[in-house]
Amino acid sequence: MNEYRTLIPSSLIVLLAFGFTACDRKANDAAIQAQVAAQLQAKAADDRVAMLEQQVADMKTGKAKSGISGDQETINQLSTAHIHSLDRQLADARQRASERRKEAETLAATPVSQRPRYTTVEVPSGTRIIVKLGSELATDKDQAGDPWSGTLSEDVHVGDTVAWSAGTTVSGVVAQSTPAGRLSSGKGGLGIRLTTVGRNGVDAGIYMVVGDARGKRDAKFIGGTAALGALVGILTDKNNQGDHALGGAAAGALAGTALAAGTADTVIRIPASHSVTFSLTAPEQVSIR
Repeated sequence: MNEYRTLIPSSLIVLLAFGFTACDRKANDAAIQAQVAAQLQAKAADDRVAMLEQQVADMKTGKAKSGISGDQETINQLSTAHIHSLDRQLADARQRASERRKEAETLAATPVSQRPRYTTVEVPSGTRIIVKLGSELATDKDQAGDPWSGTLSEDVHVGDTVAWSAGTTVSGVVAQSTPAGRLSSGKGGLGIRLTTVGRNGVDAGIYMVVGDARGKRDAKFIGGTAALGALVGILTDKNNQGDHALGGAAAGALAGTALAAGTADTVIRIPASHSVTFSLTAPEQVSIR
């Protein structure tokens, strides 16, 4: 009987020790995963800087304009604005990359037991991101390269997981700002690029409102890296061949609101009260704590 009585506490000790070991192993695994995720995100931020540096170099040497046909004056005007936009993106991307490298270094130096616990999900390319601008943007006051900010209008889901919740801060840069009627085609455009969602730098194309001096307005979305060629095509081709319309009904409502406010026909606006839709052109790793 005494042997039996002493066996129970011993068994419990073994089970508890095994349980604690398993918990420690899970904690260590989570800590290692957090460090790996931080390192991967730092590398992604550095890769984005390198990509933007190449795009800026191609623009400034004229390489990006090769193969683009159309009115040369229009191409040059849009190219200048595009460079201003890329310069701003590059400066912001360099700052984010520096912050991510420091975070990865700090995490690596932090004891395993003190590291934050979080999971990482990949938001796939093509995911729609709907934002609300913090203030109105317009061609009579906002220029290419100017920053803008806003918030997410809706949650962004990856399966059952919320990668970014509604209300998350977003920011971007004005990509093009040309009043209607200013180009040789008689058109103009106000384009904005989304560059950050929360703490993540993103590639999400350009949302573009195109208009003419008669008051017509239409919304377009430009994805991919060949943005200059797409911009030239949209703003010089009267039939808008080959572009990507995004939310025609929303574009009509947007134009109606802008004109009803009594603005000049040449001013192209994106009101703060309207939700603007972007689409990820590349997947993004998001850490959720």
